[in-house]
Amino acid sequence: MKILFFIIAAFTLSSCAVAKIQDCPEEKIINKMPKVIDGNSETPNEYYIYKGQRREIKEFDAAWIEKNCPNIKVQEVY
Repeated sequence: MKILFFIIAAFTLSSCAVAKIQDCPEEKIINKMPKVIDGNSETPNEYYIYKGQRREIKEFDAAWIEKNCPNIKVQEVY
């Protein structure tokens, strides 16, 4: 019985897809500040501000954003 439960649980969890955000962010930040590269840094140089918080670009549906959000403010920071 436990084996059946684990098989069903594994199947259910593996079939769950994370939906990408389909809403226009307030702005896109492009970080152009110099940084030390140590080989372990995975912080992206570009991200969105969405509902007042930093959100990574990969969290958004890029095709939807391109089609529906033509006026996203872009800010380069130095």
